[in-house]
Amino acid sequence: MRQKHQAQSGFVLVSVLWILVIMVMAASAFSIWVDRVREQASLRQQHAETYRRSTDALTKVVYTYLTGHKTSDGVSWPSSGGATTVAKFDSLDDFMAGAAAKVVASDAGFMRLDGSVLDIGDGIRIMVQDRGGLIGLSFLTDKTIFASLAAQAKNQITTERLADTLQDYQDKDGIRRGQGAEEYDYRRELMPPPMNGYLRSPLQLRSIIDWDVALKARDDAWILRVFRNEGNAFINANTAYAGALRLILNNEQNIQTIIASREQQPYSRASDLTKFTGGGEDLLLSTIPAAGFRFWWWHQGDTTAHVYDVQFSPLDSGANAWYFNWTARVTLPDDLAQSTAKAIDHPFFR
Repeated sequence: MRQKHQAQSGFVLVSVLWILVIMVMAASAFSIWVDRVREQASLRQQHAETYRRSTDALTKVVYTYLTGHKTSDGVSWPSSGGATTVAKFDSLDDFMAGAAAKVVASDAGFMRLDGSVLDIGDGIRIMVQDRGGLIGLSFLTDKTIFASLAAQAKNQITTERLADTLQDYQDKDGIRRGQGAEEYDYRRELMPPPMNGYLRSPLQLRSIIDWDVALKARDDAWILRVFRNEGNAFINANTAYAGALRLILNNEQNIQTIIASREQQPYSRASDLTKFTGGGEDLLLSTIPAAGFRFWWWHQGDTTAHVYDVQFSPLDSGANAWYFNWTARVTLPDDLAQSTAKAIDHPFFR
């Protein structure tokens, strides 16, 4: 009888120990789950705050662009009240020749539009890029650009082929140019048919026959820093990305000279740039920002960047004065991820 009682007591003790072990394991698993949920919630909160800060920065950039003076230096930040902002030209000839206005007596500085990476705090980076520094695709006819792209494809594609396929993709007729491509050619290559209209985003270049080959070695970020939907080869030398300048000038020494010079003092006259283009009636380089910008933002350590293409309509007012052409999310290139960001010293961002 005593042995039976001892056996039962031993069984109860073992059962209690197992229950305690299970409870400890459950508590440990619950603790791990709580920590994981807390970490995920913290990340969501960080992402939400980053998105809020970046959206707030975009709003401030839009306001600055709408209210500031656009010059060869960029767009003047709103004055903090200590001084006024005055735009002036050196002479009437400069005004008639389309030289960029100079802004003096401003205490706020300028929002640069040359793709400089800016730090707005909490590890958030933004970049404002002048749309005037981008190569337009709707009326692109400059052979130098097509030749440069063909050369990047190691001459697998001819200059005429790139020009003709781009125009065939955008025109509304079904007439095939000499080296172009129409719907039949796209069906044969198992590709979606041409839009027969202007591109909605520069990334659609990858959908054009042989442009996909020419741009194979280029990432999406490169395309968005070089091209815009509308316009031609006429770009702002003060704000253009080096990749865009390389397509137009095809002279590395001139490109490096322009980049180094504009960092010290932006060009204010288009006539100062003719020495790089050879002069003539076909001007390829300007000094004045266009009506719009491309806004980039990312968090330090991210592998992707958010991009917004913002355009302005000067003849409209209110909410219609500006609009988004498109938005995209692209892999962040190394040169942007590793670049030294400049802190914005303006009350807007304090």
